[in-house]
Amino acid sequence: MNTIYLLSFLVSSFLPPAHKSLCSIDPQKAYSQNILGKNVGYYVNIKNNATHEVDGIEWTAYFYNNFDDLKGTKSGSWESGNFISPVATGESITDLEGAWVDGATKVYIKITRVHFTDGTTCGK
Repeated sequence: MNTIYLLSFLVSSFLPPAHKSLCSIDPQKAYSQNILGKNVGYYVNIKNNATHEVDGIEWTAYFYNNFDDLKGTKSGSWESGNFISPVATGESITDLEGAWVDGATKVYIKITRVHFTDGTTCGK
C-alpha cells in the first residue's frame, strides 16, 4: 500500500502545474498581476458546468515562478450577494484577488468547495 502512495507522490511531483476542477466548477484561466517584479494579485475566470446555479466558490491559488517552482499559496473565494447574481449553468465569473507572493509569475487554481443555490455543497 505504501508503494502506491510513493508512486502517486513521485508522479505528481513531476507533472506541470494545472488548474483543478470540482463538481463541474472549472477554472478556465488565471493570471497574475505583477508590478515591478512583485505579484500583487491575480484574476481568475471560473465556469459553472454543473446542473445547478452556484452562489459560492472557494479555492486555493498556487503561485509559481517561470521555472515552475512553487512560491506560495493563498485562499480565495467568491460569493453572490445583494448586487452579484449567482452563476447560472454554462456561465462564468471573473474575480480579482489580492495576493503578495514574491517571485511568482504564474497562478493555478484548485477549487476546494462549492455552494449551490439549492443549498447543496461539494468539497471539504
